[in-house]
Amino acid sequence: MTHLGEYYATRIYPGLSAALSWIASPFPFSLTEIVVVVLFVLAVLLIVRAIRRHRPWWRCVLGEIGLILIAVVWLYGAWGLNYFRSSIYERLETIPMPYEEGEFHAFLDHFAEELNENWCDMEILNKKRIEEEIKAWYSTQPAECGLCQPRAWQHPKRLLFNRLYSAVGVLGFIGPAFDEMHINHDVSNQEYPFIFAHEYSHVLGVSNEAEANFWAFEACRASQDQAVRYSGWYMLLNYTAGNIYSLLGEEAYKEWADKLIPEVYDDLEFTRLHWQSLRWAGLAKFQHRFYNLFLKTNRIADGTKNYGQVLRLVLTLSDLHEHEDGEEG
Repeated sequence: MTHLGEYYATRIYPGLSAALSWIASPFPFSLTEIVVVVLFVLAVLLIVRAIRRHRPWWRCVLGEIGLILIAVVWLYGAWGLNYFRSSIYERLETIPMPYEEGEFHAFLDHFAEELNENWCDMEILNKKRIEEEIKAWYSTQPAECGLCQPRAWQHPKRLLFNRLYSAVGVLGFIGPAFDEMHINHDVSNQEYPFIFAHEYSHVLGVSNEAEANFWAFEACRASQDQAVRYSGWYMLLNYTAGNIYSLLGEEAYKEWADKLIPEVYDDLEFTRLHWQSLRWAGLAKFQHRFYNLFLKTNRIADGTKNYGQVLRLVLTLSDLHEHEDGEEG
């Protein structure tokens, strides 16, 4: 199945994605959201029609199953089959780097330095320039990475139900019906460059969330813009703080965290309070369980925990450890 998934991702999806996103490009709003709403309305109308005309219940069930099949075939055919492609380790013919304490601590020192040095006031953000720069970076990645080529007409779409996404903590997502990218309007400037690069990697054929975080981090780290670089390191901390804590233990983690400047902590606290103020606890809990199950049924065995596994990808595939060896030598 992996070979078929990779064939789809590299031979079929690039042209299909370019065509679908081009069809959707004249519309500033999300066509995927429209498709979901239309399918939901049709499902309700089928039930209402069956009741009014006193049709047998099984005919109504068949109609609902037909709608579900249409949705599944469309969404998986347009993007979802990317879940069945090979992993980034297989594509790049490498294996995850085993944990080495000395190298990990050297990385963490560099991590703290980059966070502190790249912090900056981010009241104003040039989103158009960020999009151009990140797309340009993705276009330079070698073919073995398995990414599609960026397209000029692929831009973030306006969300119709943004408040709902904020309530459940969704920062962005790909719309598989037309391969559209979406970024939550409530995302802060500190988060935006990384979220853009993360969601755009999905448009380019990445399905694994840890891999999407890896590409987002690398794209931001390569930027000439200090704010974009900071977003990369800042979001890497957001996704991996728990991993770092579990590896170091409480005392060592606190010792490392004390190296971060107060401004970084201010950003972290702002982000926490910002999303907490928008969260609907019950609905967010339900969404998390549903998405966790969805990922697990689509070959992401760790579910939502997959996001935090970006740290291993960074340590294995990034050139950071080589950079540090060069400095020490």
